[in-house]
Amino acid sequence: MKNSIENIWKEGFLEEGTLDLPKINRLYEQKSQHIVDKIKSRLKFNLRLIIGMAIAIPLIYFLLDAVWEGLAISVLMLATAWFSKRQIEQIEPVETGQNSYDYLKSFQEWLDTVLLKNGRVIRFTYPIYFLIVINMIFSSWSSQEELVNEVVQKFPDVTFIGDVPLMAWVFTAVVTVLMLLFSKQIYNFDVRLMYGRIFDKLDATIEEMESLRA
Repeated sequence: MKNSIENIWKEGFLEEGTLDLPKINRLYEQKSQHIVDKIKSRLKFNLRLIIGMAIAIPLIYFLLDAVWEGLAISVLMLATAWFSKRQIEQIEPVETGQNSYDYLKSFQEWLDTVLLKNGRVIRFTYPIYFLIVINMIFSSWSSQEELVNEVVQKFPDVTFIGDVPLMAWVFTAVVTVLMLLFSKQIYNFDVRLMYGRIFDKLDATIEEMESLRA
């Protein structure tokens, strides 16, 4: 781009007196506002997506004859969306006259706080989602009496707890514990997947400003 920040800044070193600081400031202000607006838009879009999924999941689970599991997941997702929405609404308005660097730094600090608070709650919902789905699978399995009896007869040495093989219970317990232990990493992966590129752009822009201010 002909009038990009990088080109204008380079021109300032190539030709003495050509550096247009007001223009650079305006470009950074535009770039900063664009990044902030994009992140806010992405946060709101993901909230709407969660709400949409919370409405659709009970209908899907109804077709799978697992109404209560679908409702449980829906309630959990709506509670998550409500908590996240409250965090997003707590962003403090930027003071008038605040320069673009301070504006982005304030926004970054707010964003880090929101992600930290969300992470403390949301990351512990992963094992709950998993257990709800497992409960649906176990219930569906137990309802297939002929199939269960056939498996019991075919594998007489397999230990069952109720109608479910012991190994299935062990697998569930191990995965649940692992999800609890690595819930923070799973949450960070989710955040990175959804916001990684735009967060990188925010960090890079702040680094640019800091290098120019040095």
